[in-house]
Amino acid sequence: MCADTREVEVAGAGSSVLALFANSLNAEVLRVHAEAPQRVSKLHGRIGWAAETTLRAAVATLVEAGALANAEGSFYAVEHRLTPAGEEMLFVAEVLEAWLAKAPGGPIAPNSKAARSAVKSLTEGWNSTLVPTLASRPHSLRELDDLIPEVDSPALARQLTKMRSSRQIDRPRGAGSTTPYEVTEWLRRAIAPLAAAARCERRHLRAETAPINGVEVEGAFLLTLPLVTLPATAGGSCVLAAHTGAAEPSGSRQDPLAGVTARVERGRVAACASDVGEQPETWALGTPEAWLEAVIDGNRETLRFGGAMPQLPLALAKGLHRELFGG
Repeated sequence: MCADTREVEVAGAGSSVLALFANSLNAEVLRVHAEAPQRVSKLHGRIGWAAETTLRAAVATLVEAGALANAEGSFYAVEHRLTPAGEEMLFVAEVLEAWLAKAPGGPIAPNSKAARSAVKSLTEGWNSTLVPTLASRPHSLRELDDLIPEVDSPALARQLTKMRSSRQIDRPRGAGSTTPYEVTEWLRRAIAPLAAAARCERRHLRAETAPINGVEVEGAFLLTLPLVTLPATAGGSCVLAAHTGAAEPSGSRQDPLAGVTARVERGRVAACASDVGEQPETWALGTPEAWLEAVIDGNRETLRFGGAMPQLPLALAKGLHRELFGG
């Protein structure tokens, strides 16, 4: 019998930028450059815990990522400045560090081995669609193997072990092969750094990175909506969806939509399913970029709300911003 060689080749939205900060040195280099342009030879005086050769490698990585560029008009030819992309990447690093500080076992230092492991397992799980798949409901390894055919069983098992070790997923002790894995609240909140990184990619690295797809949109909603708490009087059902086709959707039914139908009871999301229906009674709609603005900055101007109870999806959008970014 031939060995199973299924592999993951495509990076999910946000994972390219987020992966930069598995190495906390990259964030420190950006912070120093945020103060003023820097020569590589002088960085060691500011970041003394890293060797100069390591610092040079970090700068080269950040230049390649578009976060740093040669300082125009600089007296020193090797002086670098922070670019607009680098400024936003620094915001991504700050959101990631805030997430690490909320780890179930206590705050994780950004420069620790535990932080590197947590970030790597998160990005790997997002790239393989393991995280979006678990967002819908708990699944056993056998079920996940059927649902994610692009990843071979041993690789999938390793991903699950890593995510469980970092407490992003959970499973009852002494569980058998059919016992399902489930997401933790900490993994639900990981959408914050993923969203910040995805927005950075859409703004500054559109040609080099993957667009936001329907699976990721659905997974993000499924993970985060259970975090939202509304007034106890809130109730009803609504659709939250995004156009995932053309960059400029026409608004017609032909534009592909991805999203969820959420049912709210007594202020809590009682059920959430990846189904938008053809004619929802109440809805919120926009591009993935519009949803990122709404969730990250609380800017809901480019989202459209409608139907019988438009205040319900509006309240959910506000709740997502509040829960993930403290708005």
